[in-house]
Amino acid sequence: MGSRVLVVADDLSGAGDSGVPFALREMRTLLALDDTGDAEVFVADTDSRHVEPVVAAERVTAALRGHADGRVVFKKIDSTLRGNLAAEVGAVVEHAAGAGVLLCPASPATGRTVLGGVVHVGGIALHHTDAWAAEADDPPVDIASALKPLTVRHVALASIRGNRAALRVKLAELLTEADVVVCDAVSESDLRTVVAAGSAAQPQPYWIGSAGLAHALAEQLRPGRDAGPPPPVRGNALAVVGSANGVSREQAEFLAQRFPHTRRLSVRNLLDANAAALARMSEQLRDELATGDVVVTLDGPVEIAAARRVNAALAEVCAPATRHAGLLVLTGGETARAVLSRRGVTGLRLLNELEPGVVLARTEPQPVYVITKAGGFGTPETLHRAVTAVRSGKEVG
Repeated sequence: MGSRVLVVADDLSGAGDSGVPFALREMRTLLALDDTGDAEVFVADTDSRHVEPVVAAERVTAALRGHADGRVVFKKIDSTLRGNLAAEVGAVVEHAAGAGVLLCPASPATGRTVLGGVVHVGGIALHHTDAWAAEADDPPVDIASALKPLTVRHVALASIRGNRAALRVKLAELLTEADVVVCDAVSESDLRTVVAAGSAAQPQPYWIGSAGLAHALAEQLRPGRDAGPPPPVRGNALAVVGSANGVSREQAEFLAQRFPHTRRLSVRNLLDANAAALARMSEQLRDELATGDVVVTLDGPVEIAAARRVNAALAEVCAPATRHAGLLVLTGGETARAVLSRRGVTGLRLLNELEPGVVLARTEPQPVYVITKAGGFGTPETLHRAVTAVRSGKEVG
């Protein structure tokens, strides 16, 4: 395998957690918000989780055409199969032009596994969990159903854990027969086996998965983890928790009990506020941040159809205040992108992983440290531990 990599993700937090495994191995990694720049590992955020399927496919195609040449391609998907899965994977299949596409969304470190071609969350089949509680549709019963009308072949866990030579032969055959080959995996060792076997195929397959597969691929490209402790970060922290996920809300409440200031912004007020009202909220937030850490949360449900408007208003309130923060903590991919874009950030240099899926980066231009995290995993203490880690500058892990 070559060492230059393209990662394509459908939201910013996912782009971070699937790009950081390469940064951990001292591969210079850029998460580009505006699709420009260059690095050993180029991470493109198509911001396509909640757009129309045809638009999502077009954005993925554009990222591949613009950056895939000469690179190992990794397409990040949501570990619970949310978003425009069939449309975006279909765009990858078309661009792969017969090279083969291998898919496994397992991320054992965050409780996501694949068994029998079915995603499991905490050992429970996805369609029997509440992982899609905030979605308009029901979760798919298996990965193949989520990928229709693409042709799918499945490699069971018994084959993954069986004879390695036989697995290499089987994968090589299936990659030429089907649009997508789906592999079971319930441990990091399984994912490493999948990557090692898939890497033996010629030509190299395109890889599709979540952070678990990204870690296995990064290790195959450059064995060992080289990143040291995070730098000690000074200055007050501004945490913006825009994710509607219940886990994120718990993490925000844990921070609120420990930060001097908490601002709970009404979703309805954000949607109804004019520019002047949003500016006044921003000034109040800036004044609080000058005297201590602040956590900003949303009060009230966020309808999917209104999520973009809510995040845009949230960014109008929070982005100007970020100039007075030494550390940003942003949860929810759309929230993170909205706040950073409004601030004028064009990219993130990925630096370290504080916990599984919790990423430390530095913004470009006007550098400031930022922690990003997707919504649906971790414990109530996760965000607080991350803030404590970067302030101490101690080794992570």
